[in-house]
Amino acid sequence: MFFEVIILAIIIGYLLKGRLKNIDIMNIKAVYLVLIGFLIKFAIVMSVQHALIARGIIAYILYLIQYSLLLIFVIINRKNKYILIMGIGFLLNAVPIFANGGAMPVSTSAAQSIGLTKEVWTEGLYRAIDGTTKLNFLGDIIPYKLVRAYVISIGDIILAIGLFLFIVIGMKKKEVN
Repeated sequence: MFFEVIILAIIIGYLLKGRLKNIDIMNIKAVYLVLIGFLIKFAIVMSVQHALIARGIIAYILYLIQYSLLLIFVIINRKNKYILIMGIGFLLNAVPIFANGGAMPVSTSAAQSIGLTKEVWTEGLYRAIDGTTKLNFLGDIIPYKLVRAYVISIGDIILAIGLFLFIVIGMKKKEVN
């Protein structure tokens, strides 16, 4: 979904006569924290998919490190309102993950409604919403199908809005010569 948001934002940015080079990345501090955070997420996903680790204390600690790095990044860059919006999205995703033992709750009916037949909720990083699920309304409950099919959360939507605005508004900024 985020790849689609980035592509759409760039297209709209160009339609609004913006330029990618106008995005002021230099004023964003500690970008490496985001990169490390996403590398950790990638490591968690790959480790669980290849049965190197299971959902539990190790995955939970890795998630905690990942979200801590993202939180530090947002705090460092708190003057950028679009990064703050993305930070709210990250937080809204972190809360149900940590409330449910390191697994994002996912609606099986939402997944099935868009044709996801693979039981993603059994892959270790997700858990099917049931009677014991905490904060299920913050989980992956919204069916989304554009290029690919996903079940997304409110946090994902807010994160995508922040990312979209960061790119489009950033592209529109006038260059200082």
